[in-house]
Amino acid sequence: MAEIKTITKNCGSCGAPLEIKSAYTKSIVCPYCDTTNMIQDRGLDPQGKMAKISDTFSIFAIGRKGKLKGKKFDVLGRLRYGYEDGFWDEWFLRFEDGRMGWATEEEGECTLFFKEMLTSAIDLDAIRVGKTVPIAGKKVFITEICDAEILGGEGELHYKVKPHAQLTHYEGNAGGKLVSMELWAKELEIHTGEPVEYSDIKMEKEEDPYN
Repeated sequence: MAEIKTITKNCGSCGAPLEIKSAYTKSIVCPYCDTTNMIQDRGLDPQGKMAKISDTFSIFAIGRKGKLKGKKFDVLGRLRYGYEDGFWDEWFLRFEDGRMGWATEEEGECTLFFKEMLTSAIDLDAIRVGKTVPIAGKKVFITEICDAEILGGEGELHYKVKPHAQLTHYEGNAGGKLVSMELWAKELEIHTGEPVEYSDIKMEKEEDPYN
């Protein structure tokens, strides 16, 4: 993997130095005091304490490196989303070619997503389960809509996250690709991806990211 350029900023709560490895990182959780910090030009802006994430089985962990389909990546962060029927985890991955990906784990299944560029308006009121709607130049068949909440997080995060932030989550498929869309209070993002077999993910020996 190409050398990762990092910058260091101090936690807005406890002052601990925090390394930021991705230019796409918008928030970072301090591993020392659990404060969620939004990244600003002037430094880190504390947003409150992020809840600890309970341990569940996963091959991913912050600081670990791996390879998927011949491309190396490292794990920068994780968010846990809660909804009425349970929760899912979203791992923030940086690939050796500079692309950022998100590995979503739910009920023993893994899906790898990449961000899509939004270039036109979306009629959110027209989105219904079972309907096909135009989104980002694609005809997306909507399979699920749910209200969700951030239950916890760690490491570098790709959203401007506040603890317990609320969002609406949409899922669908388009031309054989899975589509995920998150509507936050001041942000809308869409990702497309596909299921990944765990046997196709080769992880290196686990390391402690803070030692």
